[in-house]
Amino acid sequence: MERVTRADDRVHRPAGPWTPTVHQLLTHLHEQGFVAAPEPIALGDALETVTFVPGVAGNYPWSAEIASEAALVTSARLLRQYHDAAATYPRSATDVWSQAERLPVETIVHGDFAPYNCVYDGIAAVGLIDFDTAHPGPRVWDVASAVYRFAPFTTGQVEGSTAPTLDERLERAAEFCRAYELDDRSRGVLVETMTASLVALVTTMETEAAAGNPKFISDLEHGHAELYRADVAYIEANADAIHQAVTAL
Repeated sequence: MERVTRADDRVHRPAGPWTPTVHQLLTHLHEQGFVAAPEPIALGDALETVTFVPGVAGNYPWSAEIASEAALVTSARLLRQYHDAAATYPRSATDVWSQAERLPVETIVHGDFAPYNCVYDGIAAVGLIDFDTAHPGPRVWDVASAVYRFAPFTTGQVEGSTAPTLDERLERAAEFCRAYELDDRSRGVLVETMTASLVALVTTMETEAAAGNPKFISDLEHGHAELYRADVAYIEANADAIHQAVTAL
């Protein structure tokens, strides 16, 4: 985050081997009418330049607006609109993504759909940013990650000073799935997908840290892996209730 800078209506961000493919995706999204994403402007050896998406990111701790039901519902609808636009992306053998493809491939998933990567105008989600982890995969991979973050099914206090009750979390999870219009098959595997994504995240953190990546070394030192393991345990302890909530008609 410290290497992301803004100059007027442009944002300069670190580029990776996957950035040219992400720029192709962003161009495709705008061609499909999905203008809530940044538009690519330039790509250098180390930095990319994209347009600034105006609004307020849903960073922690949440404001009352970001925590609102309206923000949750509009975020779910934004994710559905993104998935629908990205589903027609013309995949190529030359594409390079930062994450491995996940089956079944239904669209290009965002890979980190969460309030902090959504942009809000008051209580309405109006933008989606940070596509570094985009990759081909099933829609439920993003929805599960979003439900984890928006319900939320986290054990920390990063969302705000007051933790919601389990019943409140279950209702928010169900509301997100309804607003997205998630299909029955995906609802049926949402809980296991949620835990699988967190386990994959911890594995990536530990693998990258062992390889000397300073960002992930810092994450481990700050207890991020243990936090996600605690979240997995919380989700597994309440798996039946979550499954019933998101599959109920």
